[in-house]
Amino acid sequence: MKIRIWGARGSIPTPSTTDFVTSRYGGNTTCVSVEIPGRMVILDGGSGLRNLGLALVERGVPVKADFFFSHVHWDHIQGFPFFVPSFMKGNEFTLHGAVHERETGVVGSVLENALRGQQRSLNFPIQLADMGAKLVFEEVGAGATVKLAGISSHLTIRTVELNHPGGCFGFRIEEHGTAGESGSFVFATDTEHFAEVNPKLQDLARDGDVLLYDAQYTEDEYDGKKGMLRKGWGHSTWRHGLREAAKAKCKRLLLTHHDPMHDDWTIARIESDARREGAKIGVAVAAAYEGLEFEL
Repeated sequence: MKIRIWGARGSIPTPSTTDFVTSRYGGNTTCVSVEIPGRMVILDGGSGLRNLGLALVERGVPVKADFFFSHVHWDHIQGFPFFVPSFMKGNEFTLHGAVHERETGVVGSVLENALRGQQRSLNFPIQLADMGAKLVFEEVGAGATVKLAGISSHLTIRTVELNHPGGCFGFRIEEHGTAGESGSFVFATDTEHFAEVNPKLQDLARDGDVLLYDAQYTEDEYDGKKGMLRKGWGHSTWRHGLREAAKAKCKRLLLTHHDPMHDDWTIARIESDARREGAKIGVAVAAAYEGLEFEL
């Protein structure tokens, strides 16, 4: 399967400027594509989704894909109104939304309500109902496994609930071919660590090929030694990500959800420190960046 990072920023898009450079790692919020022949999965719809949509339009064929949204905080859905393929008839998208806390009086899919809400006339000029593509909403519960068939292999997507305000799902995606071989990619953005490793994340990430992990803060930022105390905000650090990866025996750790206050220089320092510590325990570490593409 081919995996590409379209957005690795957390909280809010962070464009590059002359005084605050973000061009190396990118300023778009979370979006990742996973593709096998005959099947595409899109993880989250942050602002990085816009560029993915433009790339899909260039293919010039009807587009069919399955979205899996970890949660509906704005930085993970804000790209959907700018996803050009959703405006085009003949395209078809199944949007899998995690079942989280449902507000009193809200009926139907949490994801559908969130996407419709951000495109109400007060917020956006084109409503969700006016998009030309076929949109099918499905809810997915914690511990569920979804199987999606491709041409010569299939994907399985398994969910666990992570530690984040309002709820957030992590996903493990595996490709299985006719010979039984598989690659595994674990998507764990927007999760706050515990004092010890998270048993649910450990179950999801066990022996994974790649763990994409929320490392928004440094230890000093998280503990309030630098700026505000960030405990309880739902995000983690590279040091704890390394502990999770090592305990789960993951081969590779990718740091993501970069803080909007971190420019390229700051992320590069974090990446260097994490890579050095990872080498001591046999875990390859890198910071995710827009345009990063790899195959498993």
